[in-house]
Amino acid sequence: MRNKVLLAAALVALMAAPAFAAVQNVKVSGDIDSTYISRNHFGLGQQTSPGWVEDVGLVKQSVFVTQARVRIDADLSDNVSTTVGLINERGWAAETAAGVAAQNTDVQLYLAYATLREFLYSPLTVSVGRQVFSYGNGLVIGDGGPNNIATGNLGTIAADLTKRTTYDGIKAVLDYKPLTLDLIYFKNDQNFLTGAPDAVKTSSDVWGLNANYQLGDAMNSIVEGYFFARQTGDRSTTVGPNFVALGPANKGDQLYVPGLRVSTNPIKGLNLQAEAAWQFGRIARTTLAGVPVNGDNARRSAMAFQLMGSYTLPVLEKYKPTVNASFTHVSGDKNRTDHRTVSASPASRTVYTAWDPFNESQNGGTIYNSIFNLTNLNIFSLGGSVTPVEDVTATLTWTGLWADRRWHSTANPLVLVQPDGSASGTLATTSRKEMGSEYDLNVNYAYTEDVTLGVSLGWFIPGRTFDGNNDTKATQALAHVLVNF
Repeated sequence: MRNKVLLAAALVALMAAPAFAAVQNVKVSGDIDSTYISRNHFGLGQQTSPGWVEDVGLVKQSVFVTQARVRIDADLSDNVSTTVGLINERGWAAETAAGVAAQNTDVQLYLAYATLREFLYSPLTVSVGRQVFSYGNGLVIGDGGPNNIATGNLGTIAADLTKRTTYDGIKAVLDYKPLTLDLIYFKNDQNFLTGAPDAVKTSSDVWGLNANYQLGDAMNSIVEGYFFARQTGDRSTTVGPNFVALGPANKGDQLYVPGLRVSTNPIKGLNLQAEAAWQFGRIARTTLAGVPVNGDNARRSAMAFQLMGSYTLPVLEKYKPTVNASFTHVSGDKNRTDHRTVSASPASRTVYTAWDPFNESQNGGTIYNSIFNLTNLNIFSLGGSVTPVEDVTATLTWTGLWADRRWHSTANPLVLVQPDGSASGTLATTSRKEMGSEYDLNVNYAYTEDVTLGVSLGWFIPGRTFDGNNDTKATQALAHVLVNF
């Protein structure tokens, strides 16, 4: 019997040997980020009814969270590699309430893809699986998004701070230096994996092309053009309850985004960037209040542009003083909830001009990014950073926000997004466009090469857009310890 066991063990070892030999190199890396979060009045004082004492949304939050990631990269050959990443995001002592959504301790898969270099053609690299899709400054597609909304363990604690920002998809990169072409496809949302009839047609797909060209001049200039598209639902027919066809009046949600970004460094220490993007297609009106029984759709026509600049001052170089400024415009729609009345004509008679945030990833960690969607806004930021002592960097930023189109309680309602997942109803607004100002102070200390200590303080002061019932100042304090390995 003993000999049979030894023989079986030897056979298993021999069978496993080729699998181990196929791996040339394995690298393990990751990070652990522990953060204390204190947030107050992210509902801006909104109450269930004027004069009531019960506020809506996040009133006061004081919580510790830890975000831990482990990444394993394995080279199988010179041209084939794999990457697997695990993530756990949780509130402290969450084990005391296992299974509760707000205190979930599950470990999720946030990276799982294979990379094939020189695939069929030497300049071509293909990666397939769960991975990062991020381009430019994240105005359209960042690491995931929109970055103030998230599912997973932090979805009901601090959704805007999640690091679970990947998608399942395919990326093909053609490297024709100085030109790089990225062709992408990923699943934005998926329903009915069991094969049941897709009655509500809510699956969403994203695909696109990104072209990055390095001019090779003395200013290190870059020109980047892109075209992204998102298709949600059926293009021709929407199926309602009990599989009743609603007909061609509703054609699902189709979004197409062409854009152009330019970056240059005209003098030493100065970087200037400009980006413009457009949106067209159709928006499904079934998601809007008061939509006709037979559904509705509208033609899209929206625009966004962004100007950015940063300059490292050629004085007091010991302290590395830097100033920066940016202006972002994302269009709005003064009649965002308008739609056709029930009509025999399948063509929409309205145009939807509000910018869709798509999968943006900008201004993370700020209060205004957490509570406002990136639409119907003009955002101007001015800031500066300095290194007062070695390994310490301090940054101060002021941001002013104005609505592109005036908010209206019914035609263009303003609804806050809450980082803890709680509901915040439509805010009472005035005819003014001044939405408010935010002040942010960030201090980071590089304790060692792998350890960073940071503190972030923020104050958002509502502007004249908000009436007396919705004008409470919002504040936050974040303190974290980040360890990379």
